[in-house]
Amino acid sequence: MSRAAAGDPPSAVASDEKRRCIHCGNPFQPRFETETFCCSGCRVVYELIQSGGFGSFYDLLGQKVLQPAENGDPAADRITELEEAIAEAESIRSDETTPARLKLRIGNLSCTACVWLIDHLFRQYPGSLKSAADTARSTLTLWWNPGEFDAIAFVRDLHRYGYPANLVNELEDDAPQESRALLTRLGVTAGLAMNTMAFTLPSYLGMETTDDLARLFTMVAFASATLALAVGGSYFFQRALGALRLKSLHMDVPISLGLLAAYLGSLGGLAFGIEGMLYFDFVAMFAFLMLGGRWLHLRLLERNRRQLWARERDLSATFRLDEEGKRQRIPLRKIEAGDRLEIAPGAMVPVDAELLENAGRFHLDWINGEPDPVPYRAGQTLPAGAKNGNTSRIEVIAANAFKGSFLEQLLGNDDQADTGEQAGAHPVLKYYLTVVILVAISGGAAWLYQGHGIADSLQVFISVLVVSCPCALGLALPLLDEMLLSRLKQEGIFIRRASIWQRLKSIHILAFDKTGTLTEPVKRLSSPEVITTLDEASLRALRHLTTTNHHPAGKALHEELTSRYGLASNPLRTPITEVPGSGVSSIIDGVTWKLGRGDWACEDSNAAPHCSLSREGELVATFVLTESIRDGAVKQLRQLSHQGYLLRILSGDPDRERVEATATQLGIATGNVFSDLTPEEKAEIISKDPDKSTLFVGDGGNDSLAFRAAAATGTPATGIRAIEGQADFVFTGRGFHAISLLLAKTRRRHRYVAYIFATALVYNLVAVSLCLTGHMNPLLAAVLMPLSSIVTTAMAARV
Repeated sequence: MSRAAAGDPPSAVASDEKRRCIHCGNPFQPRFETETFCCSGCRVVYELIQSGGFGSFYDLLGQKVLQPAENGDPAADRITELEEAIAEAESIRSDETTPARLKLRIGNLSCTACVWLIDHLFRQYPGSLKSAADTARSTLTLWWNPGEFDAIAFVRDLHRYGYPANLVNELEDDAPQESRALLTRLGVTAGLAMNTMAFTLPSYLGMETTDDLARLFTMVAFASATLALAVGGSYFFQRALGALRLKSLHMDVPISLGLLAAYLGSLGGLAFGIEGMLYFDFVAMFAFLMLGGRWLHLRLLERNRRQLWARERDLSATFRLDEEGKRQRIPLRKIEAGDRLEIAPGAMVPVDAELLENAGRFHLDWINGEPDPVPYRAGQTLPAGAKNGNTSRIEVIAANAFKGSFLEQLLGNDDQADTGEQAGAHPVLKYYLTVVILVAISGGAAWLYQGHGIADSLQVFISVLVVSCPCALGLALPLLDEMLLSRLKQEGIFIRRASIWQRLKSIHILAFDKTGTLTEPVKRLSSPEVITTLDEASLRALRHLTTTNHHPAGKALHEELTSRYGLASNPLRTPITEVPGSGVSSIIDGVTWKLGRGDWACEDSNAAPHCSLSREGELVATFVLTESIRDGAVKQLRQLSHQGYLLRILSGDPDRERVEATATQLGIATGNVFSDLTPEEKAEIISKDPDKSTLFVGDGGNDSLAFRAAAATGTPATGIRAIEGQADFVFTGRGFHAISLLLAKTRRRHRYVAYIFATALVYNLVAVSLCLTGHMNPLLAAVLMPLSSIVTTAMAARV
């Protein structure tokens, strides 16, 4: 992917042409010839970077893919939280000379290029002292001089440049990461493995040593291997026991069996002086290699989760007002009936609540799939999950406590790592372990029956268990997954749980929510060319009226304007008046402009009800908005249908006709289309599918129960942790390429796993044959084991 200049677009647009956004690198389908950005947010950020003299950012970025940038200002409640944190950071200094310090979670902070851009942006501000970024945790720590540095202005700038800032949840940030703990074990085990090999190598090379020196070398190797087993092997022993308690055969079971067999056999060889049973080097090196493979596997999964956490909004708190009107931030669980709550623009009403004073509009798409805002009057009850669609804060009275409420159930966070039963279980392991144990027992018994001594028979038994350890699988499979995860990440697909690969193999039903999933989050103009017919004064007024407009029509128009023309060169500062339920107006250079419902904007009761722009009451343009199918969804879903997948729409949208119209465009049979569904009804339909065979993709609170019922789940990036935390994968961008690509990668992974297993089987047949004929020894095992690992990891790297 190259970062082309915005002024060098392709010359023509084919109906199925795909391009990559020249800012974030995500694929998209252009709607007009000069479109080179996937969204208006990316265009804005690109122009800011170029105009700010930060063009080197794209040279540093190279082929990396970012998440698409948000357009607009940060949410009001987020700014309020940050303002309070900044004020606290400046007030707790020990003296006037001590700088203020604050740690933030930064969305999209993923590479060196991001760190470079943020640091250069920070240093432009007077009073800035030092910044320290941690891409592994997506955190940024700032030091500044209070009174000189405008911290909140810097935070707003970060958002404009595509790096939304949130407060760090210290409990979450300090939570132990398995990969971080594993890295310590890995380092210690590596040192012990090298020590063991160093004191074993002389005997392999045939170096002559005195009896005392040879005994000393053996004891050092024994001590090093014992410590390596205690440090590195104990990780697998604990997980293997956990899996066995769950009556599951995890990959850690054969790994533990091999380690124990090699170590106990080596103890016997040491006790009885049988040199052919000394596998101390194998114990230490095997523990190190298996830990390395496991760390590699966990590192990228945790990195994916943290990068998503950094840009997600945590719906866990709200603001309560006391009798004097003072605000207090409280966890949702502390909301009680009768509490007076303040809801910022764009924020969610956490419980059923009575609206106090003034009328307003609220978005219910998050809970019922209804895409259009709904007007409410003072005294009416707002449903839990409604989002404030007004430009000002509102106050409500809680009708019930949050604890035990339905929204509490919907927001239940399932963002957990895979259990031992899920992450490493494979159906072949049961048969593999059974065969290995039977062959080892049979081989040892056969040698004993043929008159060989107990020592020789025991050596055959132990050598079979040692060489049959899944070393190749323990390295190759994690590498295979890392290669796939990295590739998917380049396409804007983030895997959150490794167990999804096994579950995707059984999928044959694909179920989708409609609003925001099959359709884009923002409506689009049915005839976008109407924008190009406006004169300069009309364009200027339309830009001004849509810049801070939270209505779907305003958002759609702002997206279209910014996508086509980029940033406004001289933005207007004249005030905007909002009439709830009607529209917005502003007086610009003595001329009254209105944008809203046609009869209101044109002061004509016979005018069309569509969104209209008027000048002094005269119609300038009418904008007809429609739900827009995501880029590539029609083609991708038709292909998936031809591949044999059953497609369904499970929508909460009460407009059956609108849902069926979307299904018709996508080629989904009306018999598989369901509308006006409650969360329980969605989950019930999925639960009736046999053998956990449904992949469900949704993006709203009304999809939470369906997520729990489905075999595998995905969501477009919403920035809401309560939703993304329950999904197995998250995809960014406005396209719909993720599903077919993920299913294709699953099939490809399945083929490569089969190749790797076949190679491991050939190795085991050769190695076990050598064991059963008595030709296996520690030196030969030390050669064959790395050789098999090299071959299988090379195969995995080709994926």
